[in-house]
Amino acid sequence: MPRTALLAVSLAAAVQALLRIGPLVIQAAGGRGLPVPGSLNDPAHALAIIRESPEVVIVAGFICATGVTQVIIVLAITSRLAGTAPQWAQVSMPFGIIAAAFLMIDGALGIAALPQLAHLDIHNGATDGAYLAILAIRNGIDRVILLTLGIWALTTNAPAWHHRQLPRTLALTGLLLGLTGITGAVLPAAGLASLILALLWTSGLAVTLYRYSGTPGIQHTRALLDVRH
Repeated sequence: MPRTALLAVSLAAAVQALLRIGPLVIQAAGGRGLPVPGSLNDPAHALAIIRESPEVVIVAGFICATGVTQVIIVLAITSRLAGTAPQWAQVSMPFGIIAAAFLMIDGALGIAALPQLAHLDIHNGATDGAYLAILAIRNGIDRVILLTLGIWALTTNAPAWHHRQLPRTLALTGLLLGLTGITGAVLPAAGLASLILALLWTSGLAVTLYRYSGTPGIQHTRALLDVRH
């Protein structure tokens, strides 16, 4: 793959890492207006917070943009796997794209639907019902994201480990991400571990690709992610 393409995928991975850490930074900075988990089931309280808080829409935007960068990463990794492990590529790509699509849907609901509801009458029973319905949908979507992301991570990093197409530490992180993602679909408590591992994996991928793109003649001598160590 040409150097410019490697740099583009490296940039996408770096941006995704920043997008994943963004909500944590906002929370650490005080998280003004971000509903705490216990308040989400109270429509009047949650909608009042959303109406006054730009941070809620910002975080939703991070989620949506994460899905966009996920598509770029999935296609790049699939392109490499197709040459060495085509069966794995056929399995991994659909799950990676599905995870990306649901990330974008989840983010879009947070960007559009919730703020729109928040500017309606927060004491209206229909508004409360609509909010709870959207909350239930987003909770279900979160489970699907963890499951599909976990399967994608496993089916991507297993062949990468076998064929040594990623550094061992990075591939191992990806395998752990896959396991925690699948577990998180059943046990939501594992979701935080998945977030941390996803952040570590995308950061490591960005660094690996950036370093790899600087190797002289790389576009002629080796393919994407072919690192023999």
